[in-house]
Amino acid sequence: MTPSSVAVYRRTVRASLERIWENVLDWEHLPWLHRETFASVRLLERRPDGLRVESALRSNPRVPFHIDVAIDREAREYHSRTVEGPGAGTDIVTRLVPTAENVTDIEVTFLVPDVPDDRRERVGDRFVALYTTLWDEDECMMVRRQALLDGVLEPAFRLVHVDGRPLWHATVCPHLGGPLDEAPIVDGIVTCPWHGYRFDVRTGCSVDGGPLRLPAAPLA
Repeated sequence: MTPSSVAVYRRTVRASLERIWENVLDWEHLPWLHRETFASVRLLERRPDGLRVESALRSNPRVPFHIDVAIDREAREYHSRTVEGPGAGTDIVTRLVPTAENVTDIEVTFLVPDVPDDRRERVGDRFVALYTTLWDEDECMMVRRQALLDGVLEPAFRLVHVDGRPLWHATVCPHLGGPLDEAPIVDGIVTCPWHGYRFDVRTGCSVDGGPLRLPAAPLA
């Protein structure tokens, strides 16, 4: 059955097209920034114009589905299609209209197959509520990321105690600038709430085997 529109969601976000495209291709953040929605994510394919991932919802973590994201920068739109698993055939189309520096209007159309007329409004309301939450979270990330790139976000450090020792660690994740200000410290490890990157605050080194490290605190 051909998908039909169940709702259209519109809003303005405080982010440029560049930040939005960066966010669209940032598959890693799904189960971290959107931890109340997504339980997991695994990259299946990366392309110049998009990607495909396997994910699962927090409400049903054992039932995966595949999402294919295809972007058209010239048309300023992208499709997020569920191509396998629950919701297969759903196509979520997002159109972008920049209106000022770091300000973009978005329009999201939810195309869903096999929805009876008497359930269309209810299904549409659920999609709108979900995407309101997702865009709220994404906007916060993009605003902070832009502030970091613009040099507005000043380097900062937090005093913590590990094994009875006072230690200062950077509160800006070296990956994409995620906030570590209130991230819990477990066995000396701090985890970025945006992407799950982990660092040992005693050394600043990544504990995931990556090359990134936390910058050292300035000497008093």
